[in-house]
Amino acid sequence: MADASDLDATRLLIGLLADKWTIPVLGALCAGGGKQRFNAIRREVPSISQKSLVTCLKRLEMNGLVERNVLTRGELAVEYRMTELGHTLDEPVAALLRWSCRHGSSVRAAQDAFIDRTESAEDEWGLELPRLRAVG
Repeated sequence: MADASDLDATRLLIGLLADKWTIPVLGALCAGGGKQRFNAIRREVPSISQKSLVTCLKRLEMNGLVERNVLTRGELAVEYRMTELGHTLDEPVAALLRWSCRHGSSVRAAQDAFIDRTESAEDEWGLELPRLRAVG
């Protein structure tokens, strides 16, 4: 059985990765060899808003997974580089992205089936259930 400090560490990591944008942003950084300019990350994750990307990158920086570097030579730009600690997530992030690509349609089908089943329960029992339908 895990002790309390192990559980705290697990909750910390799950809390960080549970954000909707963290895995895609880390995936974009990994795809860029561990470093990407801000706008390149935005192109890799086209549905993310600028505000959400800034927030996500700040959280990753705060947790020691990326470093922010302002490039002053030539055109002013900001580059994000994965730290040594961040690179330890290369393999797990790649595995999660592969799993998502392989099984995303099955998860959506399960969500649709659940909604179909529960809509009849809502009608019969007057329950109000949350909608889980994926966007996109």
